[in-house]
Amino acid sequence: MLKRVKAYITHLFHRRNATSIYFNRFLIALNIAVFGIFILEAFAPEHPGIRALEVAFGCAFLLEYLARLWIAPRKTAFIFNIYSIIDVLVIASLFAPLLIGNLALLRVLRSLRILRTYYIVSLAKKESKTVTQYSATIESLLNFFVFLGIMTAIVFVAEVQFNPHINTYVDALYFTVSTLTTTGYGDVTAAGPWGKLLSVVAMLIGITLFLQLTRTIFYGAKKQYTCRECGLHTHDIDAIHCKHCGNPIKYKHSSLTV
Repeated sequence: MLKRVKAYITHLFHRRNATSIYFNRFLIALNIAVFGIFILEAFAPEHPGIRALEVAFGCAFLLEYLARLWIAPRKTAFIFNIYSIIDVLVIASLFAPLLIGNLALLRVLRSLRILRTYYIVSLAKKESKTVTQYSATIESLLNFFVFLGIMTAIVFVAEVQFNPHINTYVDALYFTVSTLTTTGYGDVTAAGPWGKLLSVVAMLIGITLFLQLTRTIFYGAKKQYTCRECGLHTHDIDAIHCKHCGNPIKYKHSSLTV
């Protein structure tokens, strides 16, 4: 009986037929829906209904994680896989309010739910050629917005008790965006040495991510193929010769990148 159940779960997660496709689409929808909690918490941060939603999503993601662990052929590799680690962090953030209350650390931990977007993209690649084609641009967008979300939470927790200009998440978001983009209007500034250190971190990492995003958007779509003569990795989509050495390009099952 257990073997049949395990085979069916493996079928759902890894096969490519109508049932597994609909199942993966359901997982994508479920993962997108969890971000609605962010919006609800902005209006009613301590509402018991929101806590119930967090627990419900936590149970769903925990069941998914345990199912994947059960069918994994190499369980140690699965546990230390980056997506599995993200799953554990997200599940912990959903159950944490039941265990440790509304602490400042919990507010930062809640922001880790945004890491789930990487998992959503990994699922979407199976369903959409467009997502696969522009995966580099999507990942650059994710890197930027994930950093923005987590940094906003850290700024809020670090500054809300000491900075009269930062009283809500919107204030922290405004400060973080103006810092990342080096706009710096000056109406909201960091208070104390830790606030200034956060500003430095936000500017250094944020500008790097922003430049990477700009490069992937304006660099254009490319095909990934390593030239046998010069080793160039990316080429124009319509290229038939390497632009560096002129060697003929013979695409097989290479993937698009940006």
